[in-house]
Amino acid sequence: MTFSRTVLHRARSMRRSVALFPAVALTPALLSAQDRLIGTGALGVGATVDAISFGGVGFQQPGAAGRDSIRLRSIQQFSVPVSVALPIGTAWTVDLQSAFAYQRLTFDPKLGTAGPRQTSTLYGPTDVRVRATGRLWNDALTLTAGFNAPTGKTELTSSNLTVLRAAAAPALGLGTPPVGAGPSGTMGAVVATQVLGWAVALGGSYEYRGTYQPIAALAAGSPSLDFQPGAVVRGSLGLDRLVGNHRLSVTGAVDVYSDDELRGPLGASAAPISTVRLGPIYTTDVQLQLAAPRLREFVLWGSNRFRTRYQLDGVERAGTSGNYLDGGVRTRIPLSGGTDLLLTGDGRWHTGLAINQGLATSGVISGGGTIGLITQAGAFSIQPYIRGQGGQLRPRVSGTAPRTSFVGGSAGLVIVTRF
Repeated sequence: MTFSRTVLHRARSMRRSVALFPAVALTPALLSAQDRLIGTGALGVGATVDAISFGGVGFQQPGAAGRDSIRLRSIQQFSVPVSVALPIGTAWTVDLQSAFAYQRLTFDPKLGTAGPRQTSTLYGPTDVRVRATGRLWNDALTLTAGFNAPTGKTELTSSNLTVLRAAAAPALGLGTPPVGAGPSGTMGAVVATQVLGWAVALGGSYEYRGTYQPIAALAAGSPSLDFQPGAVVRGSLGLDRLVGNHRLSVTGAVDVYSDDELRGPLGASAAPISTVRLGPIYTTDVQLQLAAPRLREFVLWGSNRFRTRYQLDGVERAGTSGNYLDGGVRTRIPLSGGTDLLLTGDGRWHTGLAINQGLATSGVISGGGTIGLITQAGAFSIQPYIRGQGGQLRPRVSGTAPRTSFVGGSAGLVIVTRF
């Protein structure tokens, strides 16, 4: 993934990941993309506006922290992601990522209850993520060390939490909410070699997670957001080769978690009241880059993530496993010497979790598309785009659960320069 595409992706959507900087077994296709950063620095700045509208009477969100349930009507978001990459010599690169985001949630009282439409907001900077990547022995070994600087919010009001429980939902694919995770870090290594015509990369990493992980807890359906998270160990295998004139990349990974300790009302100072161990998460990514005539790029991609059940005090909890499948196509069509037309189409099918009916654990079937331009002007790459999506939210609970349609749109601009 190129530096500019990283910024554009950060402006568009929040990917899965409860790990901060997982040192996955990057395929050689991804490793080679870093070549453009060696010997030169890069700065990327984006700005994007997102809007989601829920159909019917809205999405029925269960209450939390003693509050009544509500009906979600719309979410608006404005975000400004920033990424910087700096080379250190010829073997190492340091990159930093952060963003400022403003999110606004509009909601109605629960069905059968009279009351005015209300709004809640959540805004501020995200954490600053710092990563150093070193490529040694002619790219045969890649080392990664990352640190999460806790600049995002770690104390949420009841109103803030109401926004987060909606905006952090994987089903919507919005940008990273402006909340922190506390200090955390990771270290990992990737070893690359050639086997029977395949470029093979084997990787592993260890992550120490911070003391505050509300997004991970929401996505997993955790019974509490106040907990001391354990560590994460990731192992992965990447394969890459030419198939005729085309290029195929396949990556598989597994994340294994240690125990998380749920805390009482006093937070970190309280004695643990329960222990949760998230089940392993298995992830598969496939990308086929086709050598299509008259196209700068034509890529088919797919990603599948299977979350196994978690354990509460040593006992598996039913309804805490789920599958998350995403896929699509991306193409760049040359319009002139310095301008390409960017077109994408994608689909999303998530089973969600049956542990509760909230939006953060809801299943979804949706599709979307993006149209944009990539213009090179001297040392600057300018990338405006617009995006639309729509689908149906499907809470995974026993019996017949209400389904809610939604539509969304985004507009944004990414500017990348090298120095």
